[in-house]
Amino acid sequence: MIKTKSIYDSIENSDGIRILISRYWPRGIKKEKFDKWYKDLSPSKNLLKDYKNGEIDFQLFETLFKNEITKNNHVIDICHNIAKEVFNGKECTLLCYEKDESNCHRKLIRKICEEELLKMIQRKQNIKN
Repeated sequence: MIKTKSIYDSIENSDGIRILISRYWPRGIKKEKFDKWYKDLSPSKNLLKDYKNGEIDFQLFETLFKNEITKNNHVIDICHNIAKEVFNGKECTLLCYEKDESNCHRKLIRKICEEELLKMIQRKQNIKN
């Protein structure tokens, strides 16, 4: 299972591998709060700045971010590796500093990871058939 939560939420055993996906280090957070940090799974500096400064709304941010990441093979590879961990029975939690997932890029990254996981499951089923 791939979950998401704020890096400021408490650590739970069910989190599994905790993966920070923010561009910048969250204030007051020690490295022990996460296992891996993938800056590449975060919005570009300019896109993040435009959104944080109120120059674009979340809907446009979401569209522009999807365009950034779906064209980036490195991002897809990282999402594939996260999906592989889940496929092999591990839990993963994607972390960002935003409290509310509804206005955070982590839900988009989770979706890509879940799509990669679905491809693995389908391949496994095709091999069995």
